[in-house]
Amino acid sequence: MKNLNENMKKLKKGELKTIKGGIAPIGCNNWNPLLRCCRAWDEEHQSNPTCAN
Repeated sequence: MKNLNENMKKLKKGELKTIKGGIAPIGCNNWNPLLRCCRAWDEEHQSNPTCAN
């Protein structure tokens, strides 16, 4: 079991991981990394929501 103090330590900015766009979900043919949404879906997933225009 980890020490509680280790879990509660203050992180330095350099230790933080930057998320850049995320991973496109299954069935997404055109991923927008800035908005983190799918512009176009394949036939099987075409009912899923797309990015707002």
